[in-house]
Amino acid sequence: MRIPRVFGRRPQPAAPALPPEPLHDPTVHTPAAPLPLDAALRIARDALARHQGANIHSRIALYFAAVDLDHALRTLVHTVDHEQGA
Repeated sequence: MRIPRVFGRRPQPAAPALPPEPLHDPTVHTPAAPLPLDAALRIARDALARHQGANIHSRIALYFAAVDLDHALRTLVHTVDHEQGA
């Protein structure tokens, strides 16, 4: 007995997913000169304020938030490490 197709055509297989790519690759990205602490804090606070209302259902909004916040956090950590002599 043959089962009829309910929806017409069969769905096409999805395209193969690209391999994950990290936001930061330490072998490629080198830190810039450290900023003054107040400037690094301002960058971090501005990034947080920019993305506090990001739509969690939007991949694009989350992508931009992740990249911006990653940059702000790395800038802040690099500045604090430099000030502490690490």
